[in-house]
Amino acid sequence: MASVSKVSRKPTGGRPQVSWMVRYRDPDHRQKARTFARKAEASRFAVAVEHSITAGTYVDPELGRLSVSEWATRWLDGARPTLKPKTVDSYESLIESRIVPALGGRRVSSLRPSDIQKWVGGMQSDGISASRVRQAHVTLKQIFDAALRDGAIGRNPALGVKLPRLEHKEADYFEPEVVDRIADALEPYDLLVRLLGTLGLRWGEGAALERRHVDFLKRRLIIEQSLAEVKGKLILGSTKTHATRAIPLSPGLVGALLSHLETRVGPEPTARVFTSPSGGDLRYSDFAHRVWRPTLKRLGLPHAGVHVLRHSAAARLIGAGASPKAVQTILGHRSIAFSLTTYGHLFPSDLDDLASRLDAPIQLSRPGQ
Repeated sequence: MASVSKVSRKPTGGRPQVSWMVRYRDPDHRQKARTFARKAEASRFAVAVEHSITAGTYVDPELGRLSVSEWATRWLDGARPTLKPKTVDSYESLIESRIVPALGGRRVSSLRPSDIQKWVGGMQSDGISASRVRQAHVTLKQIFDAALRDGAIGRNPALGVKLPRLEHKEADYFEPEVVDRIADALEPYDLLVRLLGTLGLRWGEGAALERRHVDFLKRRLIIEQSLAEVKGKLILGSTKTHATRAIPLSPGLVGALLSHLETRVGPEPTARVFTSPSGGDLRYSDFAHRVWRPTLKRLGLPHAGVHVLRHSAAARLIGAGASPKAVQTILGHRSIAFSLTTYGHLFPSDLDDLASRLDAPIQLSRPGQ
C-alpha cells in the first residue's frame, strides 16, 4: 500500500523546505519512492499508483526512461533462442537500418502514435517499399510489446498506425515444359531443379536433403530440415514452419532419385543428396549467380529468382488436379488460407457451373416426410 509522508529539509542558512514523499512497492515488490512539492499531488499519485498495481496497468518510470535502442536489444536477446538465424538476421537489419537511426535515442515512454505515424510516413517518402515499411513496423511493434509486458509503458504506440497498402501481385511461374527445359540445361543440377519445380521444395529444403530422407518403399520425400545462408555462414535448422512433411514422389522422380543416389551420393544415411562441385553444401548465392541466372539468359527466359520454381510447382500441382489442401500439404504452408491467397487464381473456377444450378428446384425434406 502506498504511503504519503512529510519530508523537511533545511538548507544551510536558508528557510526549511517541505516536500511530500510517496513510498510504495511495485508489482515485483521492489521499494519505490517519488517526491512531490504539494501534499495533494502526492495523495493523488498514491491513489493512482495503487489502482494501477491492482489493475495490472502499472508503469515503471525507470524502465520507461530506457531508450528504444535499449529495448530493441532487450527484446531481441530474449526472442533470439526461439527464432531461426535468418529471422534474427532480418530483425537486426531492420533495427539497424530503419528503427535505431530514427527512433533509437528516444525514451520508450515518450513515443506517441503520432510519432510512429510520422516515422512510417518518412520511410514512404524515402521510397522504401510497402513490404519493407510493414516489416519495420512489425518489428517495432514487437519491441513495444516487450516494453508493455514489463511495465515500461502503458500502451503500445505502434497500434492503430496507418500502413501502406500492399499491392496483390499474382506469383510469376514457368510452365512445366519450361521447367523441364531449364532442368535439361542445368546438368548436374537437373534433378534438383525438377524437385523444386515439381514438388515445390524451398531452396534450403532441397539443399539440406540427405539420403535418409528418400523413402523408396513409401515413395515419399521427407522434408524435415533446411539449410540457410546467414551472413555468409551456412546454418542447418528446421523448416520455415518448424514442421516435418512427407511429399509423394511420382514414378519418374522415384527412378531419377534412385539413379542419382546410386551414382552421385555417398552411402551414409546423412550424405547430402545435392552438393557443390567441390562436394560441399550448396549455397544459394553461388548457385543463383554462377548457374541459375546465366542459364535463364542463355535460354532466352525472363529474369526470375530460383523461388519461381516453387510457384511453378504450385501451378503444376493445381493443373494436375491437386486440391487446395493437397497444395498446402505438399508446399508446407502454415495454413490453407495462405495457399488460397497466393495461388487461388490458379484454381479452376466453378462459378458458371454453380450459377447454372441455382435455378434448379431444391428438394427440402420436412419432418414426418
